[in-house]
Amino acid sequence: MIFSKVTKIKTENNIATLNQPFVSIIMPARNAEKYITQAIESFLTQTYQNKELIIINDASSDNTKSIIQHYTKQHPHIIIKHHFFKRGIAKTRNKALDLAQGEYIGHLDADDILQPNAIEIATQTITSNKELALVYSGYYTINETNNIIAKFLPPSYSIENLPQLGWQHFGLYKKSIAIDLGKFNENLITCSDGDFFMRLAQKYPCQRIPKYLYNYRWHTTNIGHQRPHCNVCSKQPICEYYKVWKKEDKTPY
Repeated sequence: MIFSKVTKIKTENNIATLNQPFVSIIMPARNAEKYITQAIESFLTQTYQNKELIIINDASSDNTKSIIQHYTKQHPHIIIKHHFFKRGIAKTRNKALDLAQGEYIGHLDADDILQPNAIEIATQTITSNKELALVYSGYYTINETNNIIAKFLPPSYSIENLPQLGWQHFGLYKKSIAIDLGKFNENLITCSDGDFFMRLAQKYPCQRIPKYLYNYRWHTTNIGHQRPHCNVCSKQPICEYYKVWKKEDKTPY
């Protein structure tokens, strides 16, 4: 295991020095002014200390830029970059991945919320077995006012279960493996995360965390509303998610 940084945290009685793997959370953001403050605050209040947040502003036309600039002035472990032209989710994630200093990578969308111990539990899990390439958890679905309206715990990992799996909203994966896989497929518009998961999960061991570590927000402007169903998507020939799902013709999540 690589312990790339040492973080000092205050306890009630003393200052303890902890050797913790460094974790990078990446956040694409486009016109996210309504919810991005809640997303960033959920990162800042994590129980896990040795972390950074990388926000890529994908040419937002609202107040997203000014909101995230406010946070970087107070929190040096929040790094931001701005696109002058919209580049899309896959290219934006790849940019964040290139900037990430962490051994492990997690995702936080600009309209979602991490549970307070999400990074801590995910890090404990992925470091418990050096063979693991990725861990994933369950999630709550919340509405525009943060009320829980559903919850989902995905199946356990196995090659046989892959057609029932896909990208789960929160977990951690090794940056080195993401680079080896070629990162996110920039030719895919809305399902680059599902494609990435399938390419990784067919080659490397993964593990489910049987807890709900993430609040996924369902609202009228979700990218999920814009995603075509796999059966009619024009990107079928280049999407590994579709290829795996089609083997058993399961309805993808």
